[in-house]
Amino acid sequence: MKNKAALLALLLALCVHLGYAQTRTVSGVIKSADGETLPGVAVLEKGTRNGVSTDFDGKFTITLTSENPILVFQAIGQETKEVIVGSEDFINVQMEEATEKLDEVVITALGISRDKKSVGYSVQEVGGEELSEAREVNIANSLSGRLAGVQVNSATGSMGGSSRILIRGATSINNNDNQPLFVLDGIPLDNSNFTSTDQERGAGGYDYGNAIQDINPDDIESMSVLKGAAATALYGSRGANGVILVTTKKGKSAGKGKGIGVSYKFGVSMEKVYILPDYQNEYGGGFGFDTLWYSDDPSAFGSRGAGTYQGVNGGVSDSYDLLAQYAVDESWGPRLNGQQVRHWWSWDEGHPDYGKTAPWEAHPDNVRNFFNTGYTFNNSIALYNATERSSFRLSYNNLNQTGVFPNSEIKRNNLSFNGSTKLTDKLSTRIGVNYAKTNATGRPGTGYDANNVMQQFNQWGQRQWSDEKMEDYKLENGDQRTWNRISYSNGDPQYTDNPYWTRYENYQNDTRERVFGNINLNYAFNDKLSVDGTAMTDFYNDVREERIAINSQEVPMYELATRYVQESNYEGKINYNTRFNDDFGLVAILGGNIRNNTYRRFIGTTEGGLNALDFYNLSNSVAPAVTDQYTEFKRVSSVFASTSWDYKNMLYVDLTYRIDWSSALPEENRMFDYPSVSGSFVFTELEAFRGNNVLSFGKLRAGWAAVGNDTDPYQYYKSYDINPSIAGNASVSNKDLLPNPDLLAEETSQWEVGTDIRFFKNRLRLDFTYYHSRSYNQILELPISASTGSLRKLINAGEMENSGIEIMLAGDIIKPANRGDFQWTMAVNFAKNENKIIKLYEDEEQGIHITNYLIAQAPFAVSVQAVEGESYGSIYGYAYKTDAAGNRLVDATGAYVRSDQQEVIGDVLPDFTGGVTNSFSYKGVSLSALIDFQVGGDVFSTTNMWGKYTGVLEETAADGIRENGTVVEGVYAPGTMLDLDGDGTAEDVGGRTNQTNISAQDHFFYNGGYTIGEADVYDAGYVYLREVTLSYALPEKIIEDWKIQKVTFGLFGRNLWLIHSNIPHLDPTALANSATNAQGLEGAALPSIRSFGFNVSFNF
Repeated sequence: MKNKAALLALLLALCVHLGYAQTRTVSGVIKSADGETLPGVAVLEKGTRNGVSTDFDGKFTITLTSENPILVFQAIGQETKEVIVGSEDFINVQMEEATEKLDEVVITALGISRDKKSVGYSVQEVGGEELSEAREVNIANSLSGRLAGVQVNSATGSMGGSSRILIRGATSINNNDNQPLFVLDGIPLDNSNFTSTDQERGAGGYDYGNAIQDINPDDIESMSVLKGAAATALYGSRGANGVILVTTKKGKSAGKGKGIGVSYKFGVSMEKVYILPDYQNEYGGGFGFDTLWYSDDPSAFGSRGAGTYQGVNGGVSDSYDLLAQYAVDESWGPRLNGQQVRHWWSWDEGHPDYGKTAPWEAHPDNVRNFFNTGYTFNNSIALYNATERSSFRLSYNNLNQTGVFPNSEIKRNNLSFNGSTKLTDKLSTRIGVNYAKTNATGRPGTGYDANNVMQQFNQWGQRQWSDEKMEDYKLENGDQRTWNRISYSNGDPQYTDNPYWTRYENYQNDTRERVFGNINLNYAFNDKLSVDGTAMTDFYNDVREERIAINSQEVPMYELATRYVQESNYEGKINYNTRFNDDFGLVAILGGNIRNNTYRRFIGTTEGGLNALDFYNLSNSVAPAVTDQYTEFKRVSSVFASTSWDYKNMLYVDLTYRIDWSSALPEENRMFDYPSVSGSFVFTELEAFRGNNVLSFGKLRAGWAAVGNDTDPYQYYKSYDINPSIAGNASVSNKDLLPNPDLLAEETSQWEVGTDIRFFKNRLRLDFTYYHSRSYNQILELPISASTGSLRKLINAGEMENSGIEIMLAGDIIKPANRGDFQWTMAVNFAKNENKIIKLYEDEEQGIHITNYLIAQAPFAVSVQAVEGESYGSIYGYAYKTDAAGNRLVDATGAYVRSDQQEVIGDVLPDFTGGVTNSFSYKGVSLSALIDFQVGGDVFSTTNMWGKYTGVLEETAADGIRENGTVVEGVYAPGTMLDLDGDGTAEDVGGRTNQTNISAQDHFFYNGGYTIGEADVYDAGYVYLREVTLSYALPEKIIEDWKIQKVTFGLFGRNLWLIHSNIPHLDPTALANSATNAQGLEGAALPSIRSFGFNVSFNF
């Protein structure tokens, strides 16, 4: 990293020099018809891709690139205006309110700014202020509920954990995550998280989060989401799942005579655990009390000299103590009535509590009290300016978060620079450099694993333990003190470590250091023709350390994992922009790109335990450490072309074509292409619609495209694994995956149609899209005979389709007559996607027909699979067996009968999703509230399964079920022989209503998810008050004497109220184990987090 740091310093120095170069720009102020300044107006240099937006005060500065520039001004609700610049260097512009049409600007593929009306596919934007107001550590979470067709899953309790974004459903069966490509200022960014297979399926591990959270939210100007294939085809194979374009803030004028502008923002938030299960607090741990007689072990009673209770032991009067059953990690024990009992903490000699008894009583808040109040501090500062011909912005952000879990924190530092200058009248340059460093300690363990404390809190635990006693987790000699000791005389952990031991001794730590940036040169031959070249890079080192301490329940270990990831892109384009006459115009691009991807990995793990206490190094391994080292390289070379035609600002047609050559595919199959065509028709430009007081704007759009997806390197030719030497001789073996020399790229064909309609001078706005896609030539790993020397083979097979609708409806409920008056705006989004696996694999000659494809195996009972004829992500397991009328069948023991074989018992994909945003403003005060919702989508819950089986959850002690048992609803299965009439003769009672009582413990096991998977499959639908923000901007007349341009105070809250949920004990929005395709499996979910915070920002 030293060489890279030096490179970064050199680039920054160069950028600063460029930022101050004295070359020509134009500045100005834009006002409305009533004289108020207008923020957010798009300022475009006509015939180019050059554009900026006005700031809060309506000011702008733009660097001109053409010889006879014309500036185009566009804003929502305002008529588009064109101004010839001439020799002016400062322009005042007054805009008029739009009466017939609405012109908006969106960022499209390759970062091109275009009139929204000209785009033939769906593009949605989110402003940077919306993303940064609520201070999400991971910017992906900020998209939840804001955009139609964009689904965000996360685990809010995982402190910097992963977020999974799915756009218009899954397009690839075997692709690791189906997530979109992130592009920041033209730089494709890596968004890996390198999760383990166990962590994906809810079986344990740490969630290290997506790499995309290295972006500083305060640097974001806007995010554009390109959802359809026609929108993303120019990005090649990585655009198959959609593209999210991130545009960062650039330099702007600080105002005449004000020098360098400064903006500063401070934010602090408080995080508290929100959703926890409803626990039972009537019964303690174990299955009963054990008895320890004084005469059997007098030393165990300390200085008391007698037991608490009197009785007869072997015919002799004796005293005794009642002992909890420490080694049992279930809560089917005696009722918590305050009996004096020897608890786990009373057996350590020399400890103040040694030999003491205490009441057998509930501690209802013991789990909640385990968690801390987390705090997140954010400090951001930016310096900016723009001269006549150049601009720059330099920013720094520091984030410091202490998590809700004990011994957890994240520190992140971001440094960013953007600069541009016009070197000559024809040659200009842009440079962007970003540096991010993240250090984390104590990320919580996830899933069904000993390092996840939620496993013992919610699944295998005892309800009488005291958090205060648990916090004293270690003896002076370094031994552990745990509630789950083997016996009263053996303090070693039976199954479970003390949760504080887990957090302070068995913790992890990680560091990621990253640089990404680009440099661009543009040469304009004239106002029609230009060429530009861009070099882009994104690279980082990721270092992770995990440990299990000596004296833990599991074998002590240490693991070191380091990864280096780099992507470099070199791109050149020829740009042509012309108007043939007043009616016809053309924008054309011809370009090429070379992408190089490098990945290096080293993982070392100790073997057989650790030698020395508290020394975590591979050299401390009892047996030789096991190491894994891997390197891969991949190159994709591309050419692409794009033409955009327009006719009378009414009819627009776009044609694009891209060809990729991927080194990951066999030489004869390396080339694959991506054609697209799209168009839009603004029918309100027709004479018949002019002057219409109801219909302000109307557009029809349609698009079609084909995109592809290749695979990882080294999948099509023979390679070997290098193993430890045998008797000094080298050893290699076949890889588990057999290569396929005939491998082809995956392909997806998609078309969409839609409309954008505005009514009543744009007060009511409707955007509707219908789409359909079909993906084929899926790259799948199929099992093969071990006689081949491998276990799996890559093949092209499988076909999947998606179709759906997206609706965005927005309106000004109350529209102010004057700026500053009360305003109320509402926006509603809705999306429904239907997915279906059409075909997996069939070989008629070999008689092979595969109808199920494993995506992930849960730790218990169920799996998630791709099943022919079903939607992607079917939960597969045993179901309740029913009769023809749908009644569940019951056997002679009173337990339900399960299906003869496993079947589809759930679907992880939702029926539909959406969100509602209400925004209010009045005289500098702004209030916004976001509600998001999901209907449908299923999840299998291990927490509910084991929490009921072990007697931890509320329903296991409800309605006298422990004392009386229960009779489940259903009818007896055919052939069930019982004597229901009491005449001493058993008869077939099949079809009759169940009357057989079953005990609580048997009921929660035999009728639970471990036996019948369907029993613990739940609808993951919800309605959530996701976010509320309140801000106040001080009036200019108050701060003008302070020499401050703007002061804003803000309050915010996230995850405020789970209004409705169908799954008990858990937050349905916080169940994701990772960002991969392995969804719908809840292992031992971390609690969801609710946050409240405060922001203040200053502009100087």
